[in-house]
Amino acid sequence: MMPQDPPRLIDFHSHYYDEGWLPLPVPQGTTGVARAWPMLTNIEAQLAAMDVAGIDAKVISAPASTIVSPVEQLPLILMERINDQIATLVDRYPDRLLGLATIDAFQGKAAAREVVRAIKTLHLRGICIDCSQGGHYLDANEARPVLEMAAELGITIFVHPVSPAGLTERLSHLGHTGTLLARGTENAASILSLLRSGILDKYPNLRIVLPMIGIASLFFSGIAEHEYRRADNWKGSSPAELRKNLYIDTMGFDIPTLRFAIDLLGPEHVLIGSDWPIMPITTRRRVDELLAILKLTEEQKAAILSGNTERLLTPLTSQ
Repeated sequence: MMPQDPPRLIDFHSHYYDEGWLPLPVPQGTTGVARAWPMLTNIEAQLAAMDVAGIDAKVISAPASTIVSPVEQLPLILMERINDQIATLVDRYPDRLLGLATIDAFQGKAAAREVVRAIKTLHLRGICIDCSQGGHYLDANEARPVLEMAAELGITIFVHPVSPAGLTERLSHLGHTGTLLARGTENAASILSLLRSGILDKYPNLRIVLPMIGIASLFFSGIAEHEYRRADNWKGSSPAELRKNLYIDTMGFDIPTLRFAIDLLGPEHVLIGSDWPIMPITTRRRVDELLAILKLTEEQKAAILSGNTERLLTPLTSQ
């Protein structure tokens, strides 16, 4: 019997920025974005680096808050331009790239219409939204039309972190890790607002992916059980029960953290994601070594490497 080819490795959490979308000064200094800028804006260089690292494919996303500030709305015409370009890149490299539509979820019905166009006309595979905007989380009324449309189309939502004003500055003395802590805290708070809003009861097929830096939402959704049992302002089901709607990437690739996520959600809810090229690229060799340490079955490894991402990026209506 011929040996089977190893499962593909698909990086779910990976970014691209086209300088033509909204021309900005090239970032200076030693921030993550400044260091990543040459790679972030060059898709051919990204593909070449992926070849060296043994990464078979990546999911392109361009979060709105990397283009405008997290208190600004993304102009609709720019949202459309970004999604058109992402679709073009996916068409150009169909074996290497998958695309998430950039959606400003806080623009109500106009944003929901762009979700329909991006999925049905451009054939993108899901949407990427910011976790908050101007102090509003995903339980805000403004975000409801986008969530409703995602549920209707059966598509996955990647909830991306933003840098919250105030907390980001207070934690800046901790360096890049402090920035990640602030962003992860904002992400977790938005996920918790979603869990307690009743939205996931109304739309139980919603599939929400969060980055590993938002893992506190998993922890606190368990702690919140006591509040759920006695509070009259908790609109939905048990927060621990609603974690079944959540998926998490491997950003950071820390073994104890990965064990926690796998134990809590199950390996079918964990997917490879790195935040590259903002974070350093992770090689196939390192990923295989980490999965071996976790003592997963071959089926579970294949799911985390690519199977979960492929399933999440196939609309429920097509399954």
